Amino acid sequence: MTSEIQPSAVGVGRPRSERARLAVLEAAADLLIEGGLKSATIECIADRAGVSKVTIYKWWPNRGAVAIDAYFHRYRQTLDFVDTGDVASDLAAQLRLLIDAFSGRAGEVMAELIGQAQTDPGLAATLGSGWLQPRREATAAVLRHAIDRGQIRPDVDVPTLMDQLYAPLYWRLMMRHAPLTDDFAEMIVRNILDGVRSA
Repeated sequence: MTSEIQPSAVGVGRPRSERARLAVLEAAADLLIEGGLKSATIECIADRAGVSKVTIYKWWPNRGAVAIDAYFHRYRQTLDFVDTGDVASDLAAQLRLLIDAFSGRAGEVMAELIGQAQTDPGLAATLGSGWLQPRREATAAVLRHAIDRGQIRPDVDVPTLMDQLYAPLYWRLMMRHAPLTDDFAEMIVRNILDGVRSA
């Protein structure tokens, strides 16, 4: 999850600290969008946010951690996963949220973060825990509820099914061989669920 500071963990001076933390997230997000990961250095983030580098390191261990938290802060709505009882509709809606988040410059930034993570273990770990894992947990809950309702076969491997649902989206994001569209979200869900629906 993100490095949100819980109220119980913050003592006197909380409003000022929270303002500074949010300023860092906004500054980092702006720098990522403007110039990519190379522009979002700790020095530049601190200067843009009007805080010291020490303040940033109080909450984040490195630049990668700030970058992932900033991206999540800017696109946190992509974690909104409503379980309406219609698993196909719910999955398509979630994919469309991600497609919308990955449109334009934001998608280029995520592709850069994923690419950089291949040679940066710290960034890879932060990307996994701060971006990927919360979404997998939300999706797994919806799929398990669908299994309980008899909409999906009980023998389906949920982690593999999640990979099948999301991998096409990230493939297009990284390879850019075809556009990410709402129709693509619908096709992914339809093609995959047709193979795992309960008879």
